[in-house]
Amino acid sequence: MNFETYGPYFFGDTMITKEHAKDLRHQLEGGEHGTILSNAPGCYVFGVKSSGSPRVIPWYVGKAERQPLVKEALNDGHLQVYNEIFHTFKKGRAALYFLPAITNQGRPTKLAPPGGSKPAIDFLEDWLIASCLKTNPDLWNIKKTAILRDMYVRGVFNPRKGDLNSHASAFKATLGVKRGATDEAAVRRDKDTSGTFRAVAVRQFQDDGLQPA
Repeated sequence: MNFETYGPYFFGDTMITKEHAKDLRHQLEGGEHGTILSNAPGCYVFGVKSSGSPRVIPWYVGKAERQPLVKEALNDGHLQVYNEIFHTFKKGRAALYFLPAITNQGRPTKLAPPGGSKPAIDFLEDWLIASCLKTNPDLWNIKKTAILRDMYVRGVFNPRKGDLNSHASAFKATLGVKRGATDEAAVRRDKDTSGTFRAVAVRQFQDDGLQPA
């Protein structure tokens, strides 16, 4: 199954209301990719671009299998989740990325029937959660994250400082992971004037001088 990538689509810098969601939905459905986004299943990622941040930080990953992607991502329940996340920021802009499932001809794939599922979409959601959790350890998702947070494979999965030995190093080479590369994620919490905490995920790249996108 093929997936396209669209975004980021910004809500703005205030709490997200039903009107904001309605306006964004109209923008998406009337835009260049409206036919795909308003009909295809797929995955989506909610994030926040905090004040001074060079990029959108992922905070929630979701999927749509039995209804169109935009309808699922902008329903009332998910708006509440987005606002709970956004409330922790003193300043920022909320955004969504969409990954719709498409055919080889670039058309929306069919939705799953009632009670059905889409294995490829379920797999993509798992992969996105793992990738986003690596970037932001405070990812809002609860389901499917416990094993990712707790699992440890020496030098490879959730590596710890100084844990790389000759065996792990050889295995990393077998996997094609660059020797000595690290990809650490940290969360800096800054207390604002209201007494709440603003969580800002900072990804540090130390692999051949890579910088965050």
